[in-house]
Amino acid sequence: MLLLHSFGWNFQAEDVFGDFLRTDLAEKSPYPLDRYEVLLEIARFSDGERDEAFVDYLRALFPTHPPDLIVTMISPAARFIQRHRQDLFPSTPVIFGALDARAIGDGALTANDTMVAVSIDQRAFIENILRTLPGTTTVAVVAGDAPIERFWVKELHRVIQPFENRINFIFLNELSFGDMLTRVAALPPRSAIYFGDLIVDAQGIPHRQEEVLSRLHAVANAPIFSQYDYQLGGGIVGGPLLSIHALSRKTAEVAARILAGASPGDIKTPPQKLGEPEFDWRELRRWGIQQADLPSDSTISFREPTLWEQYRWYILAAAAFSALQAILIVGLLLNRLRLRRAHDQLRTSEEGMSLAAIAAKLRFWVWDVPRDEVRASESDWSSGNWRSARPVHFDQFIDVVHPDDRASLHQAVRGALEGDGQYETEYRVMSPDSTVRWIAARGRVEFDQHGKPRQLRAISIDITERRRGEDEARDLNGRLITAHEDERARLAHALHDDVTQRLALLAIDAGRKEKGLGDPVAGRAMRSIRHDLVQLSEDVHALSYALHPAILEDLGLIEALKAECARFGAVEGIPTSFRVIKDVDEPTSPLSLCLYRVAQEALRNVARHSRASSVEVELRAVRGGLELAVRDNGVGFDPTRKQGRPSLGLAGMRQRLALIDGELLIDSAPGGGTSIVARAPLKRGDAP
Repeated sequence: MLLLHSFGWNFQAEDVFGDFLRTDLAEKSPYPLDRYEVLLEIARFSDGERDEAFVDYLRALFPTHPPDLIVTMISPAARFIQRHRQDLFPSTPVIFGALDARAIGDGALTANDTMVAVSIDQRAFIENILRTLPGTTTVAVVAGDAPIERFWVKELHRVIQPFENRINFIFLNELSFGDMLTRVAALPPRSAIYFGDLIVDAQGIPHRQEEVLSRLHAVANAPIFSQYDYQLGGGIVGGPLLSIHALSRKTAEVAARILAGASPGDIKTPPQKLGEPEFDWRELRRWGIQQADLPSDSTISFREPTLWEQYRWYILAAAAFSALQAILIVGLLLNRLRLRRAHDQLRTSEEGMSLAAIAAKLRFWVWDVPRDEVRASESDWSSGNWRSARPVHFDQFIDVVHPDDRASLHQAVRGALEGDGQYETEYRVMSPDSTVRWIAARGRVEFDQHGKPRQLRAISIDITERRRGEDEARDLNGRLITAHEDERARLAHALHDDVTQRLALLAIDAGRKEKGLGDPVAGRAMRSIRHDLVQLSEDVHALSYALHPAILEDLGLIEALKAECARFGAVEGIPTSFRVIKDVDEPTSPLSLCLYRVAQEALRNVARHSRASSVEVELRAVRGGLELAVRDNGVGFDPTRKQGRPSLGLAGMRQRLALIDGELLIDSAPGGGTSIVARAPLKRGDAP
């Protein structure tokens, strides 16, 4: 999910909305969210003035996979997305949130858009001032000079026209903030202050909203009115206010519906209006505003409690203390009985769990990280048989681990402690009789409030039989592949050494017969037979090469790959280049054959599926092994997407590489071509 802010961190309304939205999204989303937040800070500038840099940044932030949902905050970010929708994320649903309903009309929304808007009624704010302070003759308007603020100042000029015959409006948006403070400190009697938004003053200096309100409140000689509910308690008198939390909940509910599969165009959310009047009791007292002058449905907050309200619970507690003592005594006795029963049940449960763990060859253990103490259930595959009543240090606990696996085990534990807390690994242990057993372990790290690892809880299980089965299956698969290659080689030699030779002799005999025939018709027939014999000989030779290329045994891997690339380019009509990077010595036959077959299968896939116009094949020496890469510029595919049926070609390549402890890497994207890389280690007997 991508959250786009119109401002930096200096606009409190957007900050508060963002804080609430993050919490509400985590609560209401049907899926775990990977959230990105970008501060566009374009509200300080005219539309389009700084777009190019932000467009480039968002493209770099999502180079391959666009976000699943975009939520914009305030109208500048919404207009930015509308201007660049086709350039950035044309298919991603967008929620235009926390903006005035007039900023984007319904006609400008596509079927992939929806809007969670507000109805900012500036007339209601002015009427609230006059209703709360009926004798008001002057209203000072504190606002900034950013483009969005100039828009609202212009709107306010239109709204106040009916009031100008009895109210003197003083607009301070063309002043610096320092000059604004001077003016609000010297307002005439019977004045009020309407605080809109002050993001950037007339000198172009940005300000944080909470600091602006605090400094205004400190020097103002008239009551301050504003528009957001979170400002109540920060210096404003109050009135009908816009609830930012209610707005964030609506936005999160719409986001959850879209993430669950709803179409954005089908979601219509009416604009949120101002809430019921709410006032700060302390500001009412400061400015002598009577509660009788407030609307009847008003809520008064921050009222100082009376003596009874402050201490009534202490009084009631003292009066009920004797009765409470009796209740506590009875409760303690009953609780003691329950604890005793619970202790007995827990002991029975632990004994049953211990028996079950032993039967299933499971082992539960907990590592207290700060104290370096491990408590574990007993296990019949460990040499120590540690019990939970006998804590040991972690290094002692893993003494039974095979020496070759201790480094990887430490790495897995370190990754869990320093990462996301998930622990998973497989390793070998040595039993007292020197028997090697395979163990799989999974667990989770619990962190304290400071993010420090507190303890690691894990469970281990004996998987020796499974590993044996996997090794046997791998060995059988290797024997099958070897037998298959041997049979292909035998057939290739038979075709090359026997059938092609005999066909060649027949072709020579046909040529001789052709010259000895005096009849032109018979000569043409014999010539056709000779031509067919030559063609058949070439086809048999090609079949022999396909079954087992003799060049691989005669000239080695490099020459065989070069010949295969040339043959593929000639047959398929796709330009195919081959190059060797660094000095590559000839490896042993098994490794050469494996890499050659991988290259063959990769090229076959290019011909079948890629619709490529060029192919590059590279062979390079890497540290401790060889790397073969086959890259095309074709249509590509999504490797993470489940195919209709499994690819036998890819499975065959992986099986061949697994037999020599190699790996196959696939890098592809729709429209971005495909890169298949085979890495294989050099072992004893291979070239250094």
